[in-house]
Amino acid sequence: MPAQQVRLVALAPSLAPVSLSLNSSAIYLGSEMGAAVGALVIAGGAMGRLGWVAAGFSLAALLPVLASGSSTSGRG
Repeated sequence: MPAQQVRLVALAPSLAPVSLSLNSSAIYLGSEMGAAVGALVIAGGAMGRLGWVAAGFSLAALLPVLASGSSTSGRG
């Protein structure tokens, strides 16, 4: 998480407080959604599918990172 915060601050130093608070809010929201979906899967009796559901969410989170071209090439 510190590397992500450094990247956010480097992108817009004057907006650091806002970007860092939005980043924290997104992390909290993601944690809440993961817990809620996990609870629904368990409540539905699909305990054996919990890992696959988690893998799907992990992949869904990875795709925007890959699409954003998160490479730091060109930066000093």
